Amino acid sequence: MPGLEKNTPHSVVGANAAAIAARPFEKIFEKVDHQLSLTPQDQLCPKGLSLFLGELGPPSRVISDWALRHGTTLMVIGYQPLPMDWLQRYAPHLDFMMVDADYMDDTEGTVDFCMRVRHATPRLPLLLLSSEVRGHDLTCERMMACDVTLKSPMQELALTEGIRAAYQNNAYYLTARC
Repeated sequence: MPGLEKNTPHSVVGANAAAIAARPFEKIFEKVDHQLSLTPQDQLCPKGLSLFLGELGPPSRVISDWALRHGTTLMVIGYQPLPMDWLQRYAPHLDFMMVDADYMDDTEGTVDFCMRVRHATPRLPLLLLSSEVRGHDLTCERMMACDVTLKSPMQELALTEGIRAAYQNNAYYLTARC
């Protein structure tokens, strides 16, 4: 009889197996739906993954909270040192990288590290976070080492403006170095 095959135990098991197999992807689909619901100016992190070099603590919490509200994942890593070949491989999948200068050994080492990152991954917007600077610097003044410098501690609004400026400054850096 037509339609009877739809109710056979085999087809029910197959449908249940497909439903069970699809469950792990529900979170992914929710994230994609969230990203698609954002307006273009809200999509500061279209790739959905950013990197923070520093330790877990107040700065990373502010950035993690911000990332959660903007539909992106923040990967917090410690300085071990970060292998440049790994960074070159994954940089195309990152929205930006932020380096906590207070976590690094010293100012000179931090600048050297940022310049190595800049040389290895010039298209990756690079933000430097430091409590040693007078204030936020959203200009291209330090473009050989980073796109933006933010003073720690910072508020989420400063982070948003800093990331926007980092994208713009990075685009300028790419055209200026040619």
